[in-house]
Amino acid sequence: MPKEVFGKITYDTIFKIAFTKEQNKGSLLFLLNTCLKEVLKEPIVDVTIIQTVEPPESEDGRFTVFDMQCKSADGTRFIVEMQVWPQKHFIKRTFFCLCRAVSNLVKKGKMKLEGKKVPYDYNIPVVYTLSFLDFEVDFGKGCDELIQYLSVSNDLHPEVRYDMMHMVYITLPRFVRENWEDCQDAFEQLVFLFKNINTLSEMPSGCKDKALEDIFESAKISKLSSEELMQYERQKKFISDYAAALAYADEEGETRGETRLLNRVKELVKSGLSGEELLERLESR
Repeated sequence: MPKEVFGKITYDTIFKIAFTKEQNKGSLLFLLNTCLKEVLKEPIVDVTIIQTVEPPESEDGRFTVFDMQCKSADGTRFIVEMQVWPQKHFIKRTFFCLCRAVSNLVKKGKMKLEGKKVPYDYNIPVVYTLSFLDFEVDFGKGCDELIQYLSVSNDLHPEVRYDMMHMVYITLPRFVRENWEDCQDAFEQLVFLFKNINTLSEMPSGCKDKALEDIFESAKISKLSSEELMQYERQKKFISDYAAALAYADEEGETRGETRLLNRVKELVKSGLSGEELLERLESR
């Protein structure tokens, strides 16, 4: 196998280098404006990256961790996630994370509203979630487009939508362009990079957009620090091992009828075993 020139953007290390570092803010703005243009009232001109962990509402609650979270000057929040492994209820998971973010945006404490003291101010900013999925999700009958937009609307008047939350999903397996030259616009070029940048040996000559050039530069394996390279290789190995183990479990589950095998594989993966060690453990069962 030829050595990679560019790292895979769907891996956490490369994604964060390309979009969450201050010097790459132009790439982040490009990402948001390109993918959310259908639901934005106006282009985003600046954002501030904020904490990616939403604290629990109670001592026994759970923390919510995002790949990236930022806000614009008017307080509008943007949550970006890259999901590699399938999840049965991913849309509900996204909604849960969005609700956690919204809950923490509510201004608590007694304040005056029309001369009366109220415990909360519910005039919360708009929250957008942008999710890149490396697997298929059932959005409903006929909803087979590459990009899906979910929001709040009036059932009696579907044309009326309420600007409080937007959930945008880009399903990478649905992208069918095989060559950079076939991409029709900046959006398709961006999605092409998410899906294929690690298969390229150089930046295409037709790439003229500064933000796209910066993404190529950020994804160069040769530019990674020793720590970043170690993290990236660890992620590659984990995903490769996990995929091999699940494939084995699927095969064994079909031939033996063992419905608990997949859960067993997941337990072994969490223990830190390599793919080879996983297979040895499973074959010895």
